[in-house]
Amino acid sequence: DRRDSLKLARLLQAGMLRAVFVLTEEQRIHRDLVRTRRQLVRQRASVMMQVKMKLLFYSLRAPGGVRERWSQRYVATLRAMPYPHPVLRIAVEALLNDFEQLGVQISALNREILALARTETYQERVKLLTTVPGIAVLSAMEILTELGDVARFRSNEEFASYLGLTPSEYSSGERIRQGHITHCGNARLRATLVECSWSLIRVDRRMKTRYEHLKCLRGGKRAIVAVARKLAGQLRHILLHREPYIVGARANGRARSDSHGRRGKAGTSAEVAA
Repeated sequence: DRRDSLKLARLLQAGMLRAVFVLTEEQRIHRDLVRTRRQLVRQRASVMMQVKMKLLFYSLRAPGGVRERWSQRYVATLRAMPYPHPVLRIAVEALLNDFEQLGVQISALNREILALARTETYQERVKLLTTVPGIAVLSAMEILTELGDVARFRSNEEFASYLGLTPSEYSSGERIRQGHITHCGNARLRATLVECSWSLIRVDRRMKTRYEHLKCLRGGKRAIVAVARKLAGQLRHILLHREPYIVGARANGRARSDSHGRRGKAGTSAEVAA
């Protein structure tokens, strides 16, 4: 009503309203393309699990074990397995047909995304992000399409909060207690960073040391989340300053600071609380 409109106008005039980042139509379309690929990958993983569960339910041993790579040869082996009843074979083959069809669709989307990564809009940033061990072109495109303009985050802490990687806090008086991460934010981007962190710690010795130290304190799950939070800050720096990632370098070559020149305070307490 008029009162609300007047109040909003005054707040806007005083600079007390925070602007919301809005994707352009092109950015939204690119993000939907990458998200569709992720959805199909999850559907294919679900089909794989359904096949494994059927074999387990009827005490049928999958060739090569459950960790076997699902290649065309492996799928052909599953089709040729002896099944106790023809109807069971029909059910399994229906799932395998879904698996192969999803694979065709995912391959088509991969080609489109890789072509998009070579365009002027993304080429430079993709090249920078792929200097990080564990981030390939598809992962880089997921990060860029979900992230949008990284300059809108004024500090690494603000970026981590957007990702839901900051620890929740339960404080009372002088007692400060931090719990699990908030999970409030972009879940897709958070999951991508955690996946990339597992590959990063296998290559970057400094990140591996950080992971092992925190793992001894709070367990592996919280340790990898802390690595993902550290990686998020470094990705922000890479995109803002157009500098490649240096494996093993301390804070990617220099002490990190936010855009206002303040040293980050996430520090050890946030890492341990991950």
